[in-house]
Amino acid sequence: MKNLFLILFLLSTVSSFAQGGYKFDRKIFGYSLNEIDLLTSHVDSIYFIEKMIVKIWRPSPMVSDTVLAMGYYGYVLSYDYHPDRFIGLELKIMRHNDNKEWKKALKLADSLLNNYPVCLMGHVEMCHAYNSLQDTMKAKQHKIIYERLGNMILKTGDGKSMETAYIVTGLKDVEVLTQIQRMRIKKRIIKRKQKHTYEIVTVFKNFEQFDLYFDTSLIQEFRRY
Repeated sequence: MKNLFLILFLLSTVSSFAQGGYKFDRKIFGYSLNEIDLLTSHVDSIYFIEKMIVKIWRPSPMVSDTVLAMGYYGYVLSYDYHPDRFIGLELKIMRHNDNKEWKKALKLADSLLNNYPVCLMGHVEMCHAYNSLQDTMKAKQHKIIYERLGNMILKTGDGKSMETAYIVTGLKDVEVLTQIQRMRIKKRIIKRKQKHTYEIVTVFKNFEQFDLYFDTSLIQEFRRY
């Protein structure tokens, strides 16, 4: 009951908070961006970000998509996120895996995920390195994490239009999300509309070619600082 009253109090302050904050007019699993920010930043909230990260890393069937969303979107709001901060490290990890330097990839991926625990590509590369080193238990753990996060993101829309685009926060998320759906990327373009930024990706699957829309507005907004 105490937590319920706390949440109601936090939500009642959203209107004043939103006046000075970033305007993102879409809701994510029923919550506005400002509501997610408030709920994940308060230590007494049931959605406090540290609790959500633990659940993301231990995604049992009882962990809901709403909890995963609070962790994924709340993390980049609460930790002064800058989308370009780790891209160089992600690319270096990918090169090590491509060069079969799996132990080096693991060491860097561990550093990446300690600082950016909701990084989809980090979990993908960690899974690949562990599989290559025949540590299938740890590989499975990271596969479950990125697939659960990916499937949650794919429920933020249907990807068929700007209005129903998938909402992402990481620069490499598009690659992971298309990989999860077993799609091959043919072309990518960026468009802007009404203060939103979208990446429109032409993909190929099952002998069919079509476009998918990803809302990258949060990436562009945080990039300004």
